[in-house]
Amino acid sequence: MCAKDLKDSAAESTERFYSELVLRHSSDAIIISDPAHMALWVNPGFTAQSGYSETELIGQDAGLALNGPETDPDTLRQIRLACQQRREIRRDIRLYSKSGAAYWVDLKVTPVYDASGRHTHFISTMRDITERKLLEEQNEEMRHAEALRQSERQLLALTSEWLYSAKSFDELLMVIKRAMHTLIPEADGALYVYNENRTMLDLATSWGSLPDFPHHILPDDCWALRRGRAYAYGQKPIQFVCDHVTKPGTPYFCLPIIAHGETIGLMHIVFEGFEEGGVMRHMRDQVLGNRWEISLICGEQISLAVANVRLRQELHEKSLRDPLTGLWNRRWFMDQAQREITLALRDTRALSLISVDVDHFKAFNDRFGHDAGDQVLGEVGRAMSALGSDKLHPCRIGGEEFILLGVDHDMSQALAKAEELRAAIGKVRLTALGQSLPPITVSAGLAVLGRDGSDLRDLMHAADRALYHAKATGRDRVVAQPPPVTEPALG
Repeated sequence: MCAKDLKDSAAESTERFYSELVLRHSSDAIIISDPAHMALWVNPGFTAQSGYSETELIGQDAGLALNGPETDPDTLRQIRLACQQRREIRRDIRLYSKSGAAYWVDLKVTPVYDASGRHTHFISTMRDITERKLLEEQNEEMRHAEALRQSERQLLALTSEWLYSAKSFDELLMVIKRAMHTLIPEADGALYVYNENRTMLDLATSWGSLPDFPHHILPDDCWALRRGRAYAYGQKPIQFVCDHVTKPGTPYFCLPIIAHGETIGLMHIVFEGFEEGGVMRHMRDQVLGNRWEISLICGEQISLAVANVRLRQELHEKSLRDPLTGLWNRRWFMDQAQREITLALRDTRALSLISVDVDHFKAFNDRFGHDAGDQVLGEVGRAMSALGSDKLHPCRIGGEEFILLGVDHDMSQALAKAEELRAAIGKVRLTALGQSLPPITVSAGLAVLGRDGSDLRDLMHAADRALYHAKATGRDRVVAQPPPVTEPALG
């Protein structure tokens, strides 16, 4: 053998030695298999990683041994296809050790060819990346949690905007129902409001899949109302079920609703299926904790929104009410009458106006003073309020002039109401400065939609003409037919 051949042989021997050192001492798992994927050799790194010895895998398909219930089938298909096409592939894949423990590897499968180009082997290297995958999963969970928090913040901001935009309590209830079902979809809920005498809370609205809440609850039935602060059942070692709860053991929240420093209601939120031992036990504490924070924010926003709606309604009503009598004022009457006339014409319904005026009011005022005059106007206002309903609206349009807007009131119904009012006022007896005042009388004139006109101006003019006729023919009476004459001034 020549010197060159000896040198080449020594180099090959050295290369084989180093290759064997790498294969045997690498911490990565290495499998050498034949073209049919049957294992021919595994290194100690594979045994340490998988728990399988070399003798257990020789002649076996190592891939089948390492697959498990959560090994991605799509990744397996990609690897098999690459092996069939004899091309290199690298993928992250979840495998299972001999003990059944799952772990992640960075798998690289490389086909090997001999000098003639014949495919002879596959070399598979597997680097354990379990810690990296755990960090990636944790980061993904954190990103998901942050995305959820961002979504919740946006929903809360949107809810707040809608709550504060509500013009009436009915609109507010509609917003609350939709918002709470969206913000806390796992729960059923209800909003209760105190009745006028504060002896009971009435169900105002409810939401959820199949909510079943009592229509009335007593204030003492709820721990939140008794303690004066929000109460969460199902999260504390010491807790007691409220008497108004129909399913003991189910987690729930009770949050008092407060407006202008006064408790006006209660929001009740129930988590069906979150009981101890329930199907959602693995996530109940985390979900309930998150929903408790959201519920507290919503309770505060709803309380502020209720106070806002109440203040808005009070201010609006004050602008539309006569301060002396409490009746609707001229501004309200003009708007409402125009609206009702439009609806009555559209739906072919009856509508009437009853124009009312206190007889000899100027002389009464001059003789007994303005305080006595205000007393008279107040009594007329009370009589008209007693007669009023959702179809008969009493209004004071100025001075001693009043009007009744009768929705769905035809001539006979309007005449009956006008006579009832005249008789009621005639029974009133007043005293001022220790002396009895003369009886109060009123005159009234009627106008009916259709007969006397089809717009507000014509109806008011017809009612005034009938009223003038009542004055001219003796006062203290009701005239139903406006005469076609010029009437004298009122007095």
